[in-house]
Amino acid sequence: MHLESYVNKELHTISPQEPKYQELKLQVYRDIFGCLIKEFKTYQPVLSAIKKEYENTLAYQQDLIRELEPLRSHLRLAREECERKVQARWGEEQAEIGALKREKQQLQRDVEAMREKEKATQEVVERLQYELSNQYLQYREERDARNLLIGQLSYLTSASVKEHPADENTGEAKDSVELELALKVCRKDLTKAQEELNRMKAEYWDVVPQRNWDTLERTHKQTLLQLKMLQADFNQLKSEHDTLLELHEKSDMQAETLDSTTVQIDASVSEGESHIQSSQCESGTLTVQESR
Repeated sequence: MHLESYVNKELHTISPQEPKYQELKLQVYRDIFGCLIKEFKTYQPVLSAIKKEYENTLAYQQDLIRELEPLRSHLRLAREECERKVQARWGEEQAEIGALKREKQQLQRDVEAMREKEKATQEVVERLQYELSNQYLQYREERDARNLLIGQLSYLTSASVKEHPADENTGEAKDSVELELALKVCRKDLTKAQEELNRMKAEYWDVVPQRNWDTLERTHKQTLLQLKMLQADFNQLKSEHDTLLELHEKSDMQAETLDSTTVQIDASVSEGESHIQSSQCESGTLTVQESR
């Protein structure tokens, strides 16, 4: 009881807020254990050895703790550094993701703008093609009118040359300019006609002409008619061949029957002759016996 009261008293004097609270508690129990060793004289060596072993183990563990303390602090620093790097990397990735999203949205807007631009360009191209076709028609009409005017001017020039020979050079110069213009227009028309011809060839290169189609159709009909005639002839020949085969089989059967009948008749004749000969022999024998 004295030791218990001592332990309780010493423990109450130690404040839990002290830095070495656990070591102070251990020191109290160490003192009590020393008192017990002194009281038990018989087990004093064993208890002293146990206390010494515990003290050595405790000292060894404290040394290990002191050695591991720098490692623990280093590990704590490394963990903090890793957490800081992870946070920084996460922030960078979030920034990159945000930038990529913004870039994606910008690209989508650019694509939509390009589609709208392409659509507008296509509309402009169609409108320009329509205007170009109209302009070409106007140019052709103007060319035709110009050709008529050129013809009229040529006629008038030829008439005026007869009346005014001095103006011959001027008329020839005008005619050469007009002929050059007409030649340019003709070349353009020739180029357009050549392009149209190439397009028609490219589109209808595998189309059979109507003349060739009609010829092939007539040939096909004639071939079918000949095939039907040949099939009819073949069927007739086949029926005749079958009839001849039947007649041949019947004649073979009749020949076999006739042969068997002839054999039977020959056998009967042979038997009759042998019977007659035997009868003659018997009659001759009887005659000889009677004469004797």
